[in-house]
Amino acid sequence: MKIKFYGNSCFSVSNGNFTIISDPHDKLKNPLKADIVTISQNDPKHNIKAVIQGEPKVFDWPGEYEVGGVHMQGIASFHNTKDDKEQKENTIFTFEINGVHFCHLGQLGTKLIPEQLEQIGDVDVLFIPVGGKMTIDAKKAKEVIEQVEPRIIIPMAYCVEDDKCGLGPLAPFLQEMGAQTIEPIDEFDLKRSELPEDSSKVVILKKQ
Repeated sequence: MKIKFYGNSCFSVSNGNFTIISDPHDKLKNPLKADIVTISQNDPKHNIKAVIQGEPKVFDWPGEYEVGGVHMQGIASFHNTKDDKEQKENTIFTFEINGVHFCHLGQLGTKLIPEQLEQIGDVDVLFIPVGGKMTIDAKKAKEVIEQVEPRIIIPMAYCVEDDKCGLGPLAPFLQEMGAQTIEPIDEFDLKRSELPEDSSKVVILKKQ
């Protein structure tokens, strides 16, 4: 399977026959094609369905779904803390392709509660926001990673190069994780047989 990053929290996961795209946004350079689109939040930085070609199934709300043999689950969460005056909803999505369990945390703004962790279950690949300001920051991201214990960690929702996105940089997260020396790659070629057994690996993807 191949995983590509398109900025903010937008990724594609493809096994050659089936493609899932998460959180398509209003700054995408080129249209993308997908079979499934997941949207974590009703905001132009995450919900621009018009940039997706074809006739994908779009999921933007908690629930259980199945498309083409791919089981998916949307899990209710919040974009901000319970102390804020206005509660903004966020949907976490889990899905399984070729025996690999993915979890996309969307624009999560809090640590996970036991009920959410139970729904999420075991995670092979975790897409996690790290930029702070609009999501959990580097320190809280590490705490969430310790809750989930994924095998592959892919950070998202941080400012890339000269983007003016209002998010924080990636560097504080890499420092928290002791991963400052990791080099970004164009795409991640994921093989189930090569997943770490007893540890977590951080993967940094270049923006397409």
